[in-house]
Amino acid sequence: MPKILMLSDITGLGPDYHVGDEAMAEVAIERLGKLVGKENLILGCASPDKVPETYGIKAFAFYHTPEAEFRKMLWKKPLSYFKAIATNIYQVIKCDKVIVCGGGNMTSVWPGVLEARLRLLRIANFFKKDVVLVSQTIGPYNETHRRAIDKVLPSAKWIGVRDINFSHTQVTAPVHFALDDACFLEKKHSDYTQKISDSSKIFACVSMRKFGDMEDKDVLAVATAMRNTVSANDVNTVFIPHHAPRGAEGDIKLANNIQHLWPEGTFHLVDPIPLASTLKALTADSQFVVSMRYHQLIFALSIGVPAVGIYVDQYTQAKLTGSFEALGLKPLVTSIHEVETRLSALVEEALATRADFEAAARKVQLEARAISERPYNILAGLAPQSPTTDSTADATEASRT
Repeated sequence: MPKILMLSDITGLGPDYHVGDEAMAEVAIERLGKLVGKENLILGCASPDKVPETYGIKAFAFYHTPEAEFRKMLWKKPLSYFKAIATNIYQVIKCDKVIVCGGGNMTSVWPGVLEARLRLLRIANFFKKDVVLVSQTIGPYNETHRRAIDKVLPSAKWIGVRDINFSHTQVTAPVHFALDDACFLEKKHSDYTQKISDSSKIFACVSMRKFGDMEDKDVLAVATAMRNTVSANDVNTVFIPHHAPRGAEGDIKLANNIQHLWPEGTFHLVDPIPLASTLKALTADSQFVVSMRYHQLIFALSIGVPAVGIYVDQYTQAKLTGSFEALGLKPLVTSIHEVETRLSALVEEALATRADFEAAARKVQLEARAISERPYNILAGLAPQSPTTDSTADATEASRT
């Protein structure tokens, strides 16, 4: 079996757990574990301590050091500099193939992550290791990063992207569209999430974040609209946080600040954050979902739960709208500035079209699954690489599902 080096921006269960990133990584680990055995996987990430106990695979420290800072290490910390290079070379030589799994990290928005990955991928290309990328959003890039990407990524065996219209404009190499890997995350209730589901009885799931230029008044406006809409449908509220890093303005702190808006006994905060697969099981038990979080929408849409998205800016509008469009659904989304007047009607429309959500979910779990699994089969040596095609044709083929 091939030995596979994985790169993913995750931490395993703990205070820095990020549901969306971990959901995609969990799918990749489970798929590759079945194909080649978990003993043949090793994952590089900045905080590897919790990965072995969370996922049952080996992990090593792979720090997201920006290029300028990395170069300074040569004369400030020469031992650390050469150790970092030696670690990358050692891990690449030990493996047969490399996979970059999940997320929107291959972008100039996160320069440290991007530049660290490019350093390792250059080494992988030098040693002629097969490189596969899955479930990516490629770009946007500044000009320096765009030139670097166009030198590194054309050597990849597969560049899998999760959007139809954007990523292929950011790289000269061909890309292949497939639904976000989190669509295929298996639902697995834990005792903890099952207890939440049972105690909350009939409920809706909501997710919020303070993002971009949002002010406290915007947070309260969104929360109030959510409360009014959920209450009007005579259900309780389960708040699902996706990220609550230590010492930061995370989702759990936000939830504690808005909880007073709900009548006593009708609001349940999921704290601490459990595995993504258990949160997807909790989502499956809900009547509907209202979310500012992209992956909470992905959980709902992939299992047929009616959902509505709330966006902050043009970027999040495109992201949330795309989650519906990728599944062939009408985008039921509104902005934080219109949420008070539009949310109730959008939820009413979502509930009235539940059959459409369920039909889309069935297609996800049937036709779309095979497309999503192809790069993993290529990694395991079970499928040949498809002939190079342009990204538009690839996206069109996938969107028919």
